[in-house]
Amino acid sequence: MRLVMIGFAGLAALSMTPSALTAQAAPPPRWAPNAPDNAQLLANFSYATVEPVLTAIGARFQRSGQAARPALLVTFPNNRRATLILSSCDAAGACKALSIQSFWTRIANAPPEKTAQAIASFNQRYSFGKAFVAADGRPALQRYLTADYGFVRGNLAVNLLVFANQADQFAAQVLRPLEASPR
Repeated sequence: MRLVMIGFAGLAALSMTPSALTAQAAPPPRWAPNAPDNAQLLANFSYATVEPVLTAIGARFQRSGQAARPALLVTFPNNRRATLILSSCDAAGACKALSIQSFWTRIANAPPEKTAQAIASFNQRYSFGKAFVAADGRPALQRYLTADYGFVRGNLAVNLLVFANQADQFAAQVLRPLEASPR
């Protein structure tokens, strides 16, 4: 019955004009912190376990990487972008680690020492993720999660949302002032 309904809805959508499709587009889902499935224990990280959480928080994503090292390119509801890299994976694609990473362009208007100081100060104020300067000179923010014994679905949603918020804070409190400062 469910497949028939989905098929019918798809056929109905195809018969609509483009403007009707735009008008009918559903708003992105709002994450429901009290939803019962948030207590679900995810046995591991994989496309099958992470993508539904991204959808639930209203993020857009695209698969990337290879089978041995899956990755997702994500745009969070606040328009912050990140790469989710799954690692410590077995042959079936079940992974025990997840790295959430955002990178910005190199700071052109501040000396490296001033950039390093601003990032160190940010890390002292916020301990959720780690801000740093990547080997190629770009500022970055990273959060690392492990699921050796599973990971609670709601906790993954919160980690993703908090990371997106912290990326906003990093850009506003560290990167923008550095770019605006004279060398």
